[in-house]
Amino acid sequence: MKKDFLYVVLASALPALGNFIAVAVALRHLDPDWLGKSYALLAFFYVTIDLFNFGSPRIFTVERIRSRVSTLIFLDFASATGSTIVFASLTGWFAQTGLFAQPHYVWTLIAAPACYGLSHFSLGVLRLYGRSGLVCLISTISALSRVGVVLLVIAMQDLQPMLPDFLLLVEAAYGAMLLLAYLATARGGNARPADFASYPNAGRFNPWTFRYREFFSENRKEILGSWYSNAIFSGAKHADIMIVTFILGPSAAALYRGVKSVHNLAFNSGQAFALVVSGKLARAIAPLLRMRAAAALAGSAIAIALLTLSSWIALRIHLFPTGLLGGPAVQFGFLFAAFLGAGVIFVCRIFSLHVFSIDRRSFVRISSLEVGASLLLVSALSYVFGLIGATSGIAVAGAIVLALSARIRAEPVTASAQMKTSP
Repeated sequence: MKKDFLYVVLASALPALGNFIAVAVALRHLDPDWLGKSYALLAFFYVTIDLFNFGSPRIFTVERIRSRVSTLIFLDFASATGSTIVFASLTGWFAQTGLFAQPHYVWTLIAAPACYGLSHFSLGVLRLYGRSGLVCLISTISALSRVGVVLLVIAMQDLQPMLPDFLLLVEAAYGAMLLLAYLATARGGNARPADFASYPNAGRFNPWTFRYREFFSENRKEILGSWYSNAIFSGAKHADIMIVTFILGPSAAALYRGVKSVHNLAFNSGQAFALVVSGKLARAIAPLLRMRAAAALAGSAIAIALLTLSSWIALRIHLFPTGLLGGPAVQFGFLFAAFLGAGVIFVCRIFSLHVFSIDRRSFVRISSLEVGASLLLVSALSYVFGLIGATSGIAVAGAIVLALSARIRAEPVTASAQMKTSP
């Protein structure tokens, strides 16, 4: 179990680390305008993927559904179809604006969303089958491929116009590997998770005789709830890149993508850390919520000192090409806002899992607020203050979410304390 859990954590952290390295290297050596257009296209790709992601693995964990059908791969066919139609049909229109890259080959516009869309169920269920090591291997290959693509187009400048195609091919290969791994696992006889009970009524799936209308009618609530979670929460992680592209242009969006790589690394790391300490999370957070003002100020001072040091080091080593922003003070402010947002996101993921385990209704409300506040603040602040405003918007939205999450956790503690002190 510990080894399987470690694989899950690594499979979450490695892609984010690979993206961070790939983006940091690309910003140093590639044309920022073309890079920004390519990353804007990739952001649109992820948005279309999340827009039609029904979260089939999450739905499959419902016992009533699992007892009737042996697979939900047919939901992925619907996801892949919708994502492919929207992505392939609208990419040309976005490219005409001059803000998004246009791939050279039309088939990459089809292969990427089709393969990736068919992998949702495979990714989740492979973990249930105890194949987390295989998922980790595929994630590692994908992360190395993202770095390899950047190194390839840097070494061979004639291939730089092919960057959008290469980026989409990496995503297509990732989805195809997951799908093939799932099919091989299912055909090998391990068609169900080992810890699931046997459901004799859930016969082998037959796509020609399955009652799709009846299935969607009976499980409409679970399907819509799962879809909302993916379409809103996951899609917002990439929509802000498109917003920055429209408001500030591709070059600024390329640098903003560098900030997002730091934020995504903090997001995945925070989520992995929360999972590791999930059994002790309540006991660890409770003292923080009862912390006195002096201790809170001391902790805040230490955090600010660490953020300042990290920003200064990043500025000295030229982690990102921030010279176009202005003088050293402006560059330092930009990096400080980027690392501040990463720190807030890291802490938010820990509190988010804690809130989810206690009050799921509040979790949905706060997560929805986080999505809306992030996109609104990024849009407004980038329009007024430019790239620094866009970067600060993520930190401000995260701070609001963190304050609300802490308040929800503090209420039961306050109530219990009052009961103890009351006569």
